[in-house]
Amino acid sequence: MAAELIQPGMLTTVQDLGREHYRAQGVVLSGAADGFAHRAANWLVGNHENLPTLEVSLGGLELVFQQATVVAVTGYGVQASLDTLAIDCWKPIPIRAGNRLKITYRGIGSRSYLAVAGGWEVPCVLGSYSTYASAGWGGFQGRALRKGDLLRFPPPPHLHLGFSIASSALPAYSATPVIRVMKGPEWDWFTPESQHQFLEETLVILPQSNRMGYRLQAQMQRLQNKELLSTAVSPGTIQGLPDGHLVLMMNDAPATGGYPRVAQVVEADLCLCGQLVPGNRIRFVAVTPAEAEEIYVSYQQRLQLLKQRIFQRLHAN
Repeated sequence: MAAELIQPGMLTTVQDLGREHYRAQGVVLSGAADGFAHRAANWLVGNHENLPTLEVSLGGLELVFQQATVVAVTGYGVQASLDTLAIDCWKPIPIRAGNRLKITYRGIGSRSYLAVAGGWEVPCVLGSYSTYASAGWGGFQGRALRKGDLLRFPPPPHLHLGFSIASSALPAYSATPVIRVMKGPEWDWFTPESQHQFLEETLVILPQSNRMGYRLQAQMQRLQNKELLSTAVSPGTIQGLPDGHLVLMMNDAPATGGYPRVAQVVEADLCLCGQLVPGNRIRFVAVTPAEAEEIYVSYQQRLQLLKQRIFQRLHAN
């Protein structure tokens, strides 16, 4: 069973939740930039949350299914059609043989996710299906998808359809999100004026941004020039650059970095960051480590409750 790529879109790659067990060896995490949308897409077709989805950046994906199956499309501002008819997202969608699915970009958000029942069949590399295109490994032949690629999937199970995720259950997606952060280990390296700017001003995402990191326009000034040995960074780490700008590390960021760490985004807000594009504006608000832990626990509870309710609907007697 397979689907043929008619148009690959601006950038479409296979992703899961990341290659998380090899960070000590310097292996990039990769994985879905919007982990919430990735998880929800998988759950809506009855999959385990870590099965591979297609991450579609700025739309443009078009594919034809050769056999019947069930799919789900999720993301911020995503718009999809089946043959010539618009279809709703954030719900399981029955597919017939010959159906043509198209995902288009509406000018808001950045990434959408396409899951198929049973998961896309790609090799597992170092415990993950995620694509790391810079190294040429993982995903579909270690690269972004191209026109004519044939993506295989298993026969679908029997699922009860006809429902969708309520908008109230989705993250607070926005082109101007408020992102919660913990102050970083080198927070005190910066002047009070710079700290005030970081927490009180809205910062613009610059064009030099991609899955490795977003560059943010700023004027961060250090109290004194210090050298920092390369140390661990992860998605959500915000570093101060020599030119005064900031970089918000994303999923394809290296495992270590040598710039001072201004702050760390809480995990629950990483999905909001994953939907930003150059020109969007972002504002940071500080939380304590104890508050960040409460946010994390609450977020995980909401995820599990959503998963439970989806699976109850899919497998209703």
